[in-house]
Amino acid sequence: MFHFLIPRFIHHTTLQCRNALSLFFNPRYFSHQSDNNLTLSNLVNSCNLSPETSLKLSKRLKLVKNPNGPDAVIQLFRNYGLSDSQLSKLVKKRPFLLLSDPQNTLLPKLKFLQSIGVSTTDFPKILIGNTSFLSANLENNLIPRYQIVRSLVRDDKEVVSALKHGSWIFYNDSMVNDSVPNIEILRKLGVPQRYVSLLVCYFPSVAFNKHSVFVEAVDSVIEMGFNPLQLNFVLALRVIVSMDKENWESKFKIYAKWGWSRDVCLLAFRKRPQCMLMSEKCINKAMSFLVKDAGHTPEDIAKFPVILSRNLEKVLVPRFAVVKILKSSGLKKSGLTLGSFTLISGEKFLEKYVTPFQKDLPLLLDAYKDAYKAHKTD
Repeated sequence: MFHFLIPRFIHHTTLQCRNALSLFFNPRYFSHQSDNNLTLSNLVNSCNLSPETSLKLSKRLKLVKNPNGPDAVIQLFRNYGLSDSQLSKLVKKRPFLLLSDPQNTLLPKLKFLQSIGVSTTDFPKILIGNTSFLSANLENNLIPRYQIVRSLVRDDKEVVSALKHGSWIFYNDSMVNDSVPNIEILRKLGVPQRYVSLLVCYFPSVAFNKHSVFVEAVDSVIEMGFNPLQLNFVLALRVIVSMDKENWESKFKIYAKWGWSRDVCLLAFRKRPQCMLMSEKCINKAMSFLVKDAGHTPEDIAKFPVILSRNLEKVLVPRFAVVKILKSSGLKKSGLTLGSFTLISGEKFLEKYVTPFQKDLPLLLDAYKDAYKAHKTD
């Protein structure tokens, strides 16, 4: 019955697809096989599969020995935290998961992930991020790869973090194989394990990159004067590996428009590697405010490049408004470097630059709030 229903649903509207998906996950439809077929059609349609894939899937579903198999697969994923919309994404990326044996093929892999600390909150991101994980062999592929990743970090919690930021690492032979010599280079240079773990957990595309590319990046970072014992070493490594030469050179041109020479750019990069990852729009927006509105020189900004990544509307504009009032009133003149009031927390800023002066300037807090609102609506 199922394969005759597929064409009827292929051309449904988006709204009908959404209704069909909600229909599929209504528990009362799990009791009758004819209804199961109908709702499976709706699920396939909601995923916008091609007619060819839909027809092939419907024919193979018809041959499944256990008629409740597809429903058992769906229910298993629901038990591990996948919502209706997440199930739709998963099936869209890998429709033939519906044909899997839930108990013998899928469940052992899900239990393995659970055993290393993957929570129901983590499962959707990891599984949708790499659906190939579910088709890999547990004993011959997944566990050996887990052991490699585990050897690079401090505990299973960090393995899970690496999976969430790059679930493909469990299914990519070349990446996993390159990671061991890559990390070995860092350890020989004396890079602390906490920074190695940061690279593996949050920037796996860097740690698992091609070895020759990684070696070249390490050499470049050392040549630029970064200390392997400091955090900025791995942050700079992340930038160099992530950017091609054309993109790297384009950032020098953008900053040059605001008066930064190449040497000044490199100085700022050594202080704050992330400044070279900012988009042209963000750089221009921050520089325009700091130079034109706040009246600071490009050289001043280069001494505190982290200021460029501070939120313009929520942090820079309201804080500069307060500092301007304090200066003009003569209540605060010393200790007002760029870093002193832009790099601290919001709570600390209010405690240091607003609360002590409210007796003399009762509207200072309002000015702080109004500056944020005014710039937000510009």
